Amino acid sequence: MSPGGPRLGRMTGVDDDALAGWVGAVLPDSVWSRACAADIVTELRSVIAYDHPEWAPRIDSLAARMEPAQLRARLDDPEAHWFASLVGQIGVAMPGSWTSLGWRPSVEPMPVGSDLPEEVTACVVDRRGVMPRYDAIVVGSGAGGGVAAQELTQAGRTVLVIERGGMPPTPELASDHLRSARADAGLGALAGLPIMANPHTDHETWAVDPTSARWSIGAFGLGGGTRVSGAQAWRYAPQDFALASTYGVPEGSSLADWPVTYEDLEPYYAHAEFEWGVSGAPGGGAHEGRRSGPFPLPPQPRTRPSGVLRSGAERLGWATQPVPLLVNSEPYRGRPACVRCAQCIGFSCPVGAKAGSQNTVLWRAARTSRLSIVLDARVVELSADADGRIVGALVRGVDADGPWERSIEADDVVLAAGAVETARLMLSTRTAQEPDGLGNGHDQVGRHLQGRPGAEMLGIFEDAINDGLGPGPAIATLDFRHDNDGYVGGAVLANEYIPTPASALAVLQGAGMVPMAGNEVMPTLARLMPRMQRVAGVGHAMPRADARVTLDWATTDAWGVPAVRVRRDSHAEDERLCSMLADRAEEWLLASGATEVARRKGAGAERRQAGTARMGSDPGTSVVDPLGRVWGHGNVRVVDPSSHVSTGGVDPMLTTIANAYRVMDRLDDGDASAF
Repeated sequence: MSPGGPRLGRMTGVDDDALAGWVGAVLPDSVWSRACAADIVTELRSVIAYDHPEWAPRIDSLAARMEPAQLRARLDDPEAHWFASLVGQIGVAMPGSWTSLGWRPSVEPMPVGSDLPEEVTACVVDRRGVMPRYDAIVVGSGAGGGVAAQELTQAGRTVLVIERGGMPPTPELASDHLRSARADAGLGALAGLPIMANPHTDHETWAVDPTSARWSIGAFGLGGGTRVSGAQAWRYAPQDFALASTYGVPEGSSLADWPVTYEDLEPYYAHAEFEWGVSGAPGGGAHEGRRSGPFPLPPQPRTRPSGVLRSGAERLGWATQPVPLLVNSEPYRGRPACVRCAQCIGFSCPVGAKAGSQNTVLWRAARTSRLSIVLDARVVELSADADGRIVGALVRGVDADGPWERSIEADDVVLAAGAVETARLMLSTRTAQEPDGLGNGHDQVGRHLQGRPGAEMLGIFEDAINDGLGPGPAIATLDFRHDNDGYVGGAVLANEYIPTPASALAVLQGAGMVPMAGNEVMPTLARLMPRMQRVAGVGHAMPRADARVTLDWATTDAWGVPAVRVRRDSHAEDERLCSMLADRAEEWLLASGATEVARRKGAGAERRQAGTARMGSDPGTSVVDPLGRVWGHGNVRVVDPSSHVSTGGVDPMLTTIANAYRVMDRLDDGDASAF
């Protein structure tokens, strides 16, 4: 199989009539039409053929061990439970089920649009369009990579952006509930890569590919994660840049201060908000930093759930404010206002109101006529001359004619592939001067890997409170962002996104509120969906030096590059903090009128990784200098969260964008660092 190509597996030995019987055991005909059952069988066949060929023997084995009629009585069997979950996800993702559930993707008919500007798609080239030399190569087309492309092209430089994923069309990426970036069905995401087998795994260290659940909401494709993100646009607080000085360093952690302050980053936060378009309103929280200007757009309109939660917060004496979003509340800089659909996080915007790299910074870069983008391609390693200076990249790609490989020269290289892939690329780049990897003379590359420890509480209300109006998160409290006695940091707590039927089913079944199979699955889901509300927060992850990315040189993936091995042992402080945040979220829901609450385990645990190319002032303890330059390599910069010293108790996207502007603003500064 060539990288990125389809993989067709053998079909299960269970025929269609028998599969329909198994589907009926999960979703009985009494609440599910035979026509829909046939559609589920068709989709299940497609999943086995193209997404997960290894599932065929699992279904065969299940059918050999029990009859469909036994399924509901044997849901304690892991394979029966897995099959029921899969069929449920496929069933409720079918548009034909939405009417019976009382759910619709939008309150008003959505206009037909796109989040892929023609100017950007026109910059996409194939192997024949890739030149042998550019002024700069940018690895990754997400938040940091897009900013780098904009700044470089507007400075008069030719740029090649290399993107590992493809370019799914907006209609598909805005509507597929099974293959969204936040789906729970275990299928390959459209904003991702074809599923590849993991070579090996164990409890502490595992080899991964980017389709693994460990990568969670991380996305590949034109625009990277920005195209399918939930678009929350929080600034880090001043304390977030000085956690070690503020709280001390817990035993067993590698907590450190950033080499820059909030005040250093503030002008770039303001610039990022203007360039991308952020809707919001300042709050009165003690943990907010100074703002040099207002939000460029007013906040999104209030929703019914936000009103309910606001009343609950007032009873508790908590302050609240709107959630800042990279979503237009009114037309802005050529993009329309949000149509308030119920499919935001995990999906592309059907009209382009959500700001992504592809319709903001890459669009501006494209208008310079100096931008080229190659998709379905991967940088295997960076190229160096005899002195160890980086002079380009070795790139492998795949297109309609099959695999290809090319060495491309460049004066500058910008790494924006994400914390795991950026570390992999640096470790893969070995020279005589740096035999252990680029910038790795002090064994720092890949260390301090951080996820985002999350807390999410589900509340069920007596009356229907959801109005189905997006984008989703509309109210937050910053009261627990810092100054939580006995804890390092905290988090912003906000209400969650509008659930799709598939995501609601996963959450409610996980909480034991909807059965896995039987006559009550659909009626119970239909009753609870409009009555459910979630409150979530992502805390400060506690970094550890031994949480890291390494390479397994004896094992290669489908691209022929060493397999990534990830070790992420969480610190005890992570769970303590998450428990505290869960308690506060539960308190908020109960004060708002929830009659039943449940905690969702593992929420956000591995999303938005950071820290593997730590920024610092000492080359012995960091990978890049305060201006994002790899120590000893003034022409190699890192602009993704791998350079972040710590996480901020909020979504890092705006900080990634702002820091990329800061780094690229000093593009021509000299580099005095040495190997």
